Amino acid sequence: MKVTNNSKINYDIDQLRFFIRDTKKVKRTASQEIEINPIYILNNVAKIDGETENTFVFALPKFTIPEKKYLAIQLMEKNGGRHVELHVKNTKLVQVTVLPKL
Repeated sequence: MKVTNNSKINYDIDQLRFFIRDTKKVKRTASQEIEINPIYILNNVAKIDGETENTFVFALPKFTIPEKKYLAIQLMEKNGGRHVELHVKNTKLVQVTVLPKL
């Protein structure tokens, strides 16, 4: 995942989190959210300097996503309001590269 900071202000990363969530939230029903902890993150930096980019590579445990759910990737800024959330459906996940066991 490549993150580009187009502003002149540094983006101090508070947390990078992964969830499986329901696509639709009905008011009267409980929605389910499952957090997935990454096994490994390459280029896990504390900040992205202004007008630069960083490429994160992360390894997650093997999983599939049911039809009406998606993978949410959250990147939260420390002491700020610039929060980024990426939604990935199962059709994209089946195209990932599986790394061989060492």
